[in-house]
Amino acid sequence: MLTPAHWIAPDGERLNVCTSHIAAVIADPERFGVTEGWLRAVYAEHGEGDRFGCEGQAREVIIRHVVSEGWIRTRRYIRPSSYWSLTVAALDVKTQARVGAWVVAGLVEGWLKPATELRIYALLNGQLSTLEVADTASWPS
Repeated sequence: MLTPAHWIAPDGERLNVCTSHIAAVIADPERFGVTEGWLRAVYAEHGEGDRFGCEGQAREVIIRHVVSEGWIRTRRYIRPSSYWSLTVAALDVKTQARVGAWVVAGLVEGWLKPATELRIYALLNGQLSTLEVADTASWPS
């Protein structure tokens, strides 16, 4: 079983990821603002056209593009330590509000605890912020 993961849409909707983040994009490209043709072209450009959907270089380019367009990628990791990884374009006030709403939902639903570690990577400046869920209490939600 895969660890829990989500996409958080620019409008704040949380989408559960059943298999992988790239599989979710490929399953509904229009939802993510791309086309199947563009996805296939990115895979071909990276020499992965015969492995469409694989977890290679094309996947990274596509994930970066989707995140830069306002989506937030989340994934829970359990080894070597337990934490949630979030990838955002920038950790600005609007993003903090969407992450804050995700945190509130996670606390209510029980898959987050106040001491849960969050590692938030902001693509635009390459900054990694490591904090606990409780540290987001002052963020908008």
